[in-house]
Amino acid sequence: MITRVVNGWRVAGLIAYLMGPGRAQEHVNPRVIASWDGKDAAWQPRHGDVPGSGRDLGPLIRAMRAPALAAGLAERDQDGKQGYVWHCSARVAPGDRTLTDAEWAGVARELLDGAGVAGREDAGGPRWVAIRHADDHIHIAAVLVRQDTARRFWPAFDHRRLRVAANRIERRLGLTVTASADGTAARAPGRGETEKAHRAGREPARVELARAVRSAAVATEDVTGFVAELEAAGYLVRVRQAPSGDPLGYTVARRGDCDASGGPVFYSGSKLAPDLSLPKLMRVWAAAGAGADSAEPWDAARRRVGRARAAVSAGRRNPGRAGVDDIAHATGAMLTAVGECAPGLRGAAENFDRASRPPRDLATRPGRHGTGLRRVARQLVRQRRAAVRMGLIDGGDPGPAAVALVAALLALVREIGAWQRERGRDHQAAAAVVAAGDLERWLAATAPKEAPPGPAAVRERDEIRRQRHRDRAVVRG
Repeated sequence: MITRVVNGWRVAGLIAYLMGPGRAQEHVNPRVIASWDGKDAAWQPRHGDVPGSGRDLGPLIRAMRAPALAAGLAERDQDGKQGYVWHCSARVAPGDRTLTDAEWAGVARELLDGAGVAGREDAGGPRWVAIRHADDHIHIAAVLVRQDTARRFWPAFDHRRLRVAANRIERRLGLTVTASADGTAARAPGRGETEKAHRAGREPARVELARAVRSAAVATEDVTGFVAELEAAGYLVRVRQAPSGDPLGYTVARRGDCDASGGPVFYSGSKLAPDLSLPKLMRVWAAAGAGADSAEPWDAARRRVGRARAAVSAGRRNPGRAGVDDIAHATGAMLTAVGECAPGLRGAAENFDRASRPPRDLATRPGRHGTGLRRVARQLVRQRRAAVRMGLIDGGDPGPAAVALVAALLALVREIGAWQRERGRDHQAAAAVVAAGDLERWLAATAPKEAPPGPAAVRERDEIRRQRHRDRAVVRG
């Protein structure tokens, strides 16, 4: 169940839209299914006395607006302030069963209670209504003013608490379990971004920029190189600096992606993904900068991946062992590097993306294994690009060295997926499984095929199998 909250100022406009036909006549039979006072369907607006006049929304709007009037709140936007009209939409996943109005009414009350907006036993809380005009979702409109004191209030951490309540509802009703509010998901493109990209025949700018920023971060070691890398790739970059000149953050834009005024649309790193903010990138660069490059980066990468896998395996046996989250994050950097060297593997890094990030508020610091993976990943990218520029290779797959490294990475990614699952991080584990599938398919298509065994090898294999059967029989006694 996906929930989304926006705040506004005009409860009348919101109710008129929800009870109306919609922008493209998509609202079918809009109806009130739940309300603050338990009257529910009794608040359903009646059709006007004049034919063709539509529904009479006045009684519902006046009732919802009354606490705000008592508090002296205006129905207009105020610069720099958040509106007191709380609008939450809740949608089930495609393929989920159609819920009844009664079930949706229960969902609305549970979401309001879970978000801290309107408690089940709080008679003096805010006024709210739940409106349904489609099979797969509802809308909840609430005025954030208490009825008993006429005081405006703000629910604390309502977005995060909504996700917890939604996960609880999904399990109770047998719906598709969506991501928990652990802060590991990258920010998905909004509807406007998706529609604009569709009109332009391109993928959303946010998705492209996240990929470009991650690639630039893996290939560089400081802010200067990072900015130069993005600009060389054709992107617009701005760095925000403190009065002392120290970099504080950055924003990046895709050329041609403009807002209504014709200016470029910039995204900060933290809005692209939780681990792409400049402070986090600088910490990773500082750690990876300590140490020397290897004369044979492909072999060094394979060895480091093997050691990292052993460390994750040890972490599975000893849950208190630190450093596995950092290894998971560094594995994302290694997959990004391998994707640059072997274009057929670029999707693996994107699919692994969520598995690479620790949950929100879980403090991690770069460790020995993660730092080694990042350093050799950077060297792989730099060596590969230099070789392509010099014409030594054509940019295709690098051959047996890549096959050996990808095989090692496959084992590491599977180990990380198992580690994530054992800690109840289902979505991170699922991301690792998808990435492992990408690596496995690439290996199956790329690795050299073995020659069929000769007669002697076949006889030896059959004898080994027969001996195994005899051993099992002895054990069973």
